[in-house]
Amino acid sequence: MAVDIDLIRAYTDGAVYTHDPDTPGLITAPTNATTALAAGFLAIGAVSGDGLTEATSQDRTDVFIWQGNALARKIPGQYTKTFTFAAAETNMLTLGIQYAGSTITQTAEGVSVEEKPPSADVRAWVLHGIDGARLQRVYLPKAEVTERGDVVWSSGDVTVYEWTLSAYVDGSGNVAYRYYADDTLATP
Repeated sequence: MAVDIDLIRAYTDGAVYTHDPDTPGLITAPTNATTALAAGFLAIGAVSGDGLTEATSQDRTDVFIWQGNALARKIPGQYTKTFTFAAAETNMLTLGIQYAGSTITQTAEGVSVEEKPPSADVRAWVLHGIDGARLQRVYLPKAEVTERGDVVWSSGDVTVYEWTLSAYVDGSGNVAYRYYADDTLATP
């Protein structure tokens, strides 16, 4: 197969969306990469320059047979799909995600947070990757922040909220729905 540099992607721009978990009725799942998202989806704002990191992991159980003590099978086991990124804006949405389950109140001077240990916060997420005119949209119907990184206050960098989203299976057994708007992949 010949090399085709038109098939190399560099998602140098993008966006992350989720919704207020108290209003799931406003969420309609996207079905392609280009249609505007339902009004209930909200942008989390700026994401750090590291962008998004997607990770897939699946345990395998080795099955050996007596004859020759040889490996006969690797049975698939536990599977995880995660996405890690750092939100670079402090706004009501990011505070609600960072301090899930806490009481967050807007005040005349800003916000107050009565912080509690994070509670379960399963919600839908949409992740966009943009490479010029080519788009990738990943819809996670059920995901939650399962890891929160350190929040650093520093004179040398901006404060970010680093999160790892764990994707859960939906009623159809899917953890994600992927849509590509990409002329090189389109039907001829």
